[in-house]
Amino acid sequence: MSPVSQLISSSLSLYKTDVQSILILLYKLVKLSRASLQHMQYEYNYSYIPPLAMTGALPLPVIKIQLPIQELPNLKWVLSVAQKITLILVNDTLTNFSNSLDSDISYEHDADGKNNSSAIDSKVQALEDMEQEIKDAESCEDLEKIALNLALITQLIAEEIVSANPPSKIVSLDAEEISDFQEKIRSIDEEFELHEFHKDSGTVEFLSPFSLEDSLTDLLSSAFKKIINSDAKLLELKDKQPSSIEVENSTHSSAMKRSLEDYNKLFKKIPLPEISSRFKEDLVFGYMQVAGPNPLMLQQVLQQDKALKISNEQYQKIIGFSNDSLEAARQEGRLYKADYSKLKNMENGRFTNQQKYIYSPLALFVVPPSSNPSRSLVPVAIQCHPEHPVFTPLDGENWTIAKSIVQMADSNYHELVSHLGRTHLFIEPFVIATKRRLPTKHHLRILLEPHFEGTILINYGAHKVLIADGGQVDTLLASTIESDRQLTVQAAQDYLHHFNDAMFPNTLTSRGVDRVSQLPEYPYRDDGLLIWNAIHQWVSAYLSSYYISGQQLLADQALQNWAKELISQQGGRLQNFGEDVSGTIKTLDYLIDAVSTIIFTASAQHAAVNFAQGELMTYAPAFPLASYSPAPTNLDQPGDFMSMLPSIEQAKTQLKVTYLLGSVYYTQLGQYSNSYFKSKPQINSALVTFQNQLKAIEQEITHRNRTRIMPYKFLLPSQIPQSINI
Repeated sequence: MSPVSQLISSSLSLYKTDVQSILILLYKLVKLSRASLQHMQYEYNYSYIPPLAMTGALPLPVIKIQLPIQELPNLKWVLSVAQKITLILVNDTLTNFSNSLDSDISYEHDADGKNNSSAIDSKVQALEDMEQEIKDAESCEDLEKIALNLALITQLIAEEIVSANPPSKIVSLDAEEISDFQEKIRSIDEEFELHEFHKDSGTVEFLSPFSLEDSLTDLLSSAFKKIINSDAKLLELKDKQPSSIEVENSTHSSAMKRSLEDYNKLFKKIPLPEISSRFKEDLVFGYMQVAGPNPLMLQQVLQQDKALKISNEQYQKIIGFSNDSLEAARQEGRLYKADYSKLKNMENGRFTNQQKYIYSPLALFVVPPSSNPSRSLVPVAIQCHPEHPVFTPLDGENWTIAKSIVQMADSNYHELVSHLGRTHLFIEPFVIATKRRLPTKHHLRILLEPHFEGTILINYGAHKVLIADGGQVDTLLASTIESDRQLTVQAAQDYLHHFNDAMFPNTLTSRGVDRVSQLPEYPYRDDGLLIWNAIHQWVSAYLSSYYISGQQLLADQALQNWAKELISQQGGRLQNFGEDVSGTIKTLDYLIDAVSTIIFTASAQHAAVNFAQGELMTYAPAFPLASYSPAPTNLDQPGDFMSMLPSIEQAKTQLKVTYLLGSVYYTQLGQYSNSYFKSKPQINSALVTFQNQLKAIEQEITHRNRTRIMPYKFLLPSQIPQSINI
């Protein structure tokens, strides 16, 4: 086998193993839903991602996850993940067979006379429609029907693909591999039969919104087993030989043979993002700083800052008019930078035999003066690395490469800092302290718990799989996994040690991006403030119904113990939390701000940085997770943009990972299932007000999106889950 074939084979094998592991884990969760186990105590673990506070517990029976049983997921969530995995497998399989489908499919027809292409399309559409069906399910029987239908449709799609290809194109399904998969499922069933679960009436309610009976759950696990078998067939329905695109594009030396169209062809049933046709536009590049996956980098350039050196003549040529200067832009607060210097000490990584490159660029942007009809952010200069030359839009291909390096740095910063460090890992200490220190019926715990659902489980998966050695982060991102972990820990600690600075309005002010007059176009800020204000008002109304005075706050021992545990070195290890060094909460205003920050981060902030993955980051040429050739160091020597990009195989992996992470929507902000809120008239009235505000915000953002460079959907209230659960 050639080195190229070995590379592809190992990559596909790794992908297959990952998918099988996820499917088997989901099956275990479904099986465990019929068990009634004792709740387990929440403990701190500082060794998973040291020295951060995470959750530890004895391993759960059969599934061996070291988490409290209370943290296992709702069955709707499990089925939602299975539905997205199936869509990914369908897209991947159709990509592998695209050449034969394109050439042969029009000659093949099903029993109804439809050609295979339309037959597959209709089944894929039914597969996509299941997302809403899962959300609307009102009983366990509903979920069982959806699961059986999901398995059936997947099976039919596999059959359509086989019938659309001549025998010479099809490799028979590997019965031994599928049998091995089925053997693993059988062993799980046997393990559950052997394990002596408690059979009292305490059904594990957190695993389902419904009342589960054994017969129904048996049917659901049987249906889920059918999903796994159908998905296993898709996994095996691949040529032993890679497609011509994969062979030609798996090594750096063949980068010249790649084209953007090759990347576009990876999107068969997963939609090709709009960014694919616009990412080279300078205005779109600038717009990603204020409405992209990581709209958190932009800082106002202050008088004392050292800006990138470009001449006034260059500047005026770039922006297209002569009545402005860099100095005038700085003086008027219209000059901004994106500084990725936090990446400067990271090591270059490798993927098999390919060298990867990480850079710490500095990018300069300007808002045109108020006299200009357009005030969109304009990129004017990029330095890819300290001591490297400064590139501008006047530099042709090298400017395209410089922008790509900024997007690569931005993507790495996004995944490690803005996403994992400052949402997922930032929230976990609050989950543990809340479960440990606030009684079950404490009003603050009742308010916070819906915003914590799924977070501990998904974080456990992150440190066990995502940022493990050889995991997806190690494979896809530009640096070494050791450097990645170090940056993530620093990012989480930065927020955990400066909690009061992490409040949303404070983050805008500290970066100098809070003034609309200076930075008119900033969807993340403008939509985010609508959400922040609505959450803040809801939290204020809720907490005000319990606390009238500071004396009541001080007298609430559970609340004060919660705060003290958060700042303890034997607890959450926060700093700058509370109103003095002891962490004491003395005023209602501070408690409202603190709780609003927790809820906003767990819902809106995570939505802003997570769901852009599925909408934008699936397209590797626009958001490469690593550079695969060195940045140009000579202004006069043009570089090669395509050589910087990940291989087609890496782009496929990026598509699968970012689509899964960025497409599972489970729960919705403001839609509390707990009847507690409705049982108290004053709180119920405040909740209705909150829900109505969110509906109005939805309309306002929809209206704003009509005039934006691209719609900014990630803070639409209907698209914001209650918690970090993916």
